[in-house]
Amino acid sequence: MKSILLVNPISGRGHLDAYARLYSRALVELGNRVILLAETDGGAADYLARTSSEAASSFSFVSFDQARSSVSFDQAQTPVAAQCSARSQMNALRRAQLVWQEEGAIGILRRGISVPMRTMRPKLGRVKRALVRRFLRTKFASGLNVPTLVDFSRIQFYPLLDCIDKLISTLREPRPDLVLFLYLDLMVEHAQNTMVLDRPGALPWIGILFHPRLARSPHASAEGYFRTANVRGGIFLVPSAIPAYAKIMQHLHFALVPDVADLELPAELPELARDIRKQAGSRKIILQIGSITAHKGIQTLLDVIVAADPNRFFFVLIGEVHWETFGEHQDRIRTFYARQPHNVYISQGYVRSEADYNAVIAASDIIYAVYQDFSSSSNALAKAAGLYRPILVSESSLMGDRVRRFNIGAVAPEGDAQAILERIDWLSKQPKEGFSFESYNEAQSLDALKRSLADALPSWLVDSTNGRTKSEVATG
Repeated sequence: MKSILLVNPISGRGHLDAYARLYSRALVELGNRVILLAETDGGAADYLARTSSEAASSFSFVSFDQARSSVSFDQAQTPVAAQCSARSQMNALRRAQLVWQEEGAIGILRRGISVPMRTMRPKLGRVKRALVRRFLRTKFASGLNVPTLVDFSRIQFYPLLDCIDKLISTLREPRPDLVLFLYLDLMVEHAQNTMVLDRPGALPWIGILFHPRLARSPHASAEGYFRTANVRGGIFLVPSAIPAYAKIMQHLHFALVPDVADLELPAELPELARDIRKQAGSRKIILQIGSITAHKGIQTLLDVIVAADPNRFFFVLIGEVHWETFGEHQDRIRTFYARQPHNVYISQGYVRSEADYNAVIAASDIIYAVYQDFSSSSNALAKAAGLYRPILVSESSLMGDRVRRFNIGAVAPEGDAQAILERIDWLSKQPKEGFSFESYNEAQSLDALKRSLADALPSWLVDSTNGRTKSEVATG
């Protein structure tokens, strides 16, 4: 049985907890042992107990706090522990010199605050990144050209690897065969950060990249972490990314996987969904749900709302608003949120649970997802089709291609409010039986994910030094 360490760097936000649950289930049902390392388990243990009770015994969860507070390095018997123990015997100057050589100035700064930060909730890291992002937008920071030195707004590998090392040092079982990072998009790419992935004792790893750069810009440079020695490949949801990355990194294996979704509904309809249906009355509910950012086409949606018949259509906007993404249009968005029309329902912030999120979709009639300049996959498609709701997307996009191919909604030109409103009107008159939701659900199912992972795992578990799989190395 292979052991896979699943690392979720962001819990309680978006769909990453759902991915942790779904990938844990897929991997354990494929016969692997899975350890989830995250701030919280995101309901993974309960989910596995409900949906895959026989495989649940092969799953365990360790929080970042538990990993940090485990047995100290000098008591552990691992190569990394020995290295850390040796460092503990050095004086401060020698340790600083070593950190400078390996990590540069940012390593000195990071370690200067790492001890107190380890005892605090990981949410403080998000607060720090938000404050730094605000600082980086100031004229002072622009003059210093700070972003070219280090991207403080992204997540560093160092604290994650520290937690992994701590966890490994206390495991009463063989070391994991592979690390799977659930979210590479927000990880820092510069070499002084990614080099930690190759430090002594580090495990081979792969990761999910939702928005691969080469799929958008074929002539750009690949993400920096793919140049590390311990990387075995990556997981993409965008088909065009596979040949783009395979062409320049032939020694790695990249897998295309379906955009799976957690579709569980709550036992009772949540208050949010009840309130929406009550206020909508007999009007068709048009739902925009998820993070509210400029690329979601919110400005055009506001134009659509102004032009729509308020007696026929009821618009719902739910999600955390990222005001800074709207630039010069921020004032308009803020004004709209402060004084929304009578045919609009707004709820800011994250929905309490994935089940409640699904209930809101199920309570709606049409899902709005006419994004701007968006070439990636979106979980909105799987959510909409899985809950049998038609979706409206941009016609010139991967999402548009899939909507047309599987007949799960309609497409419209992004930025064209009149055309979008016409498609909303058309969708509102279509019977659900006219759509082919089941075909899309099958293509993006958990079984499809398991097939993709089963095909790729042998390549990821190969020892790069001699071409043997991890199991072959272990048995000699």
